[in-house]
Amino acid sequence: MISFEALSQINRIIEHDKISSTYKFALLKNTIDACQRYDHLIKMEGNKATIPLGLVIEGWIFDYFPFVFNGIRQQNSGNILNKQIEVLYEELFAYMQLDPTKTIWNDAYARLYLQYLNLELDGHQSKLLIKLAKQIATTITKMPMRYSGSNDYEIYQPNKTTFGDIPATEKFNREFLIENFGTFTIQKEHYQIFRYMGQSLYGSSTIARRWRETTYALNKAEFATDKIDAMIYKTIFTDRNTNIGRQFLPEDCYCVWSGKKLSHGRYDVDHVLPYSIWFNNDLWNLLPCDPKVNGKKSDKIPSPELILRQKDLIISYWDIYEEKAKELFEYQIKSSLSPDTTALSKKTKLIESLSEKAHYLITERGYSAFEYKMP
Repeated sequence: MISFEALSQINRIIEHDKISSTYKFALLKNTIDACQRYDHLIKMEGNKATIPLGLVIEGWIFDYFPFVFNGIRQQNSGNILNKQIEVLYEELFAYMQLDPTKTIWNDAYARLYLQYLNLELDGHQSKLLIKLAKQIATTITKMPMRYSGSNDYEIYQPNKTTFGDIPATEKFNREFLIENFGTFTIQKEHYQIFRYMGQSLYGSSTIARRWRETTYALNKAEFATDKIDAMIYKTIFTDRNTNIGRQFLPEDCYCVWSGKKLSHGRYDVDHVLPYSIWFNNDLWNLLPCDPKVNGKKSDKIPSPELILRQKDLIISYWDIYEEKAKELFEYQIKSSLSPDTTALSKKTKLIESLSEKAHYLITERGYSAFEYKMP
């Protein structure tokens, strides 16, 4: 049951807290994302939810990328962000030869984001990103986490606020962030609001609106509304590219939902959890589908019953991905579907996790269910 007192606390942060930067909005936005997409990584103990801080750090790295790249201030000092953070972004841009005068921000963003998701960062990029992550972690825990609400650490309680002991890495990814940056806790009542009402809180009338208003106020300059909205919502970056799945799938296979035989590569690669909702191009989420069936499914969510009914076929494609792209597939499974390493050998557990996410999207978020019925 939703606590109105907890909802009032969150609304006060959004609408009435003293705002000198956009940091609280980025924190709330990424807490919502963690609670909704990564429930398998969250531990519930009594009235507390424990969440990996690395999930929020990851969100901040990419949320603030376009603002730094375009020189749009996000705090009330003379800098775009904390100076140490800003310098590290600039080092990353220089190393990747991303010149803001020659490259549009969404192309630069996509280049880094896809390298990150596909485990393609080189050693120097990883070293720069670990330094950036440490600075961001310190900023998150000592600023917006501390000052959200009427009292210090009223909503958020990080388990650490210093990060000097974190080792350097040449494989910077979500798993590294989760394993090395500790956790924070929130009350169960706040977790339930973020998980079940998060999209309403982040809608155009609340967090996103306040982020936009604050950006305009901090810069005292005119920016096209659609440009700022694109940076906040990442609407320009909608990479639905399914080619990564197709390069591993066989030419002849069977439709994941109907079981119909598909020959000579004449099939669509379906996002099981639609990209427009889940923003996920992981291999486990890309499965072959009859084009006619895919057209009917569109952006609907496969019902948990359909997922369970088709589990053997789904698992057969996951086995192909695991055989042909083992490191990438296992990394994506652990970070986006289930952290239980035994689930990789017993993929029925992964099916259960997938069906639970589908159930959440249908019953709690109100998306339409897709159920295939044999003709």
